[in-house]
Amino acid sequence: MIKAIAILFVSGVAMITAGCETNRPGQSIVQSDAAQRDYEVLSGTWQLTRGVDNGKPVPASVARNTILITDHNTFRFPKASGIGTHPAGRFSVNPDTRPKQVDTIAEGGPNAGQLTRGIYEIIDATHKRACWGPSGGPRPTEFTSPAGSGRILQYWKKIGPVPPR
Repeated sequence: MIKAIAILFVSGVAMITAGCETNRPGQSIVQSDAAQRDYEVLSGTWQLTRGVDNGKPVPASVARNTILITDHNTFRFPKASGIGTHPAGRFSVNPDTRPKQVDTIAEGGPNAGQLTRGIYEIIDATHKRACWGPSGGPRPTEFTSPAGSGRILQYWKKIGPVPPR
């Protein structure tokens, strides 16, 4: 369960997670105004409020202890979150699709350098959701995580700004 949750949160994000970036994370970036606006909203400290991993709900105690920090197109999980395999990475988003698309690349762990595709929605200034396909797999087209899909569905609440490192 911890391994699946780690994969869930690396993908998170990292949303989690926005740039009409025409290139993959790590390459030069061309961003639309919509992407810049989404990056502004997505930057901050987020707490997982609910998650579903491959059809199974993430325990409330795990969600409460899972904190994500996004700063423009980077993400990280503080050590207190208990995420051991994917502590940080980069993400790019495309807000011009429906649903909006997000791609992440982990900077550590067994999936380092591997692309994870997802979709995201900014519900309001303090709430967002994301759905992730399996690492290296196809992008979800809806915000669901049925059993056997390998998908991870996340709901996040912003709890503060980006803290200093």
